[in-house]
Amino acid sequence: MRAVTFLRRLATANQGLALVEFAMVLPFMALLYVGSYQICDAVAAYRKVTRATRTIADLTSQYTSVDEQDVTEILDSSIQVMSPYATTAAKLVVTQVTMDANKNPTVDWSRGKNTTGLIKGSVYNLPTAIRQANTSVIVATVTYTYKPAFGAAFVGTLPLSETIIMSPRASASVALQP
Repeated sequence: MRAVTFLRRLATANQGLALVEFAMVLPFMALLYVGSYQICDAVAAYRKVTRATRTIADLTSQYTSVDEQDVTEILDSSIQVMSPYATTAAKLVVTQVTMDANKNPTVDWSRGKNTTGLIKGSVYNLPTAIRQANTSVIVATVTYTYKPAFGAAFVGTLPLSETIIMSPRASASVALQP
């Protein structure tokens, strides 16, 4: 009889029910919170990559000619857009691609920060819709390896990359002066 009474009281008791439910839900909620933080941070990092790429292409396309110092300043100022993310993890490349009379794109000049530029005269794969005979375009590329603040051992790194192509604004091409 005592056992039946005890089981009835236990079945109707609800004093610690909220605490038990909270203890069961807490790990899931913490994982959800950390995961959504990581997703938001990764999206913010990708936005920074896109802005840095746009900055490189925009600044370079405004020149009629650049020298090594100009290109260095453009890349240095563009990498500042990546802040507060680690700028050493970003690889920036600015390239001028020239199409000949047959619309064959080749690298006219290229420079990079935290990486090397492309080889002059090498073939560059531009989309067919962009190719116009005897023209030049500025191609800016930024690649960034995003490392999550939490759970990097489980998730790993996330490669982010963006390429933007712009036509020179002030002239037919942007000459690189020695």
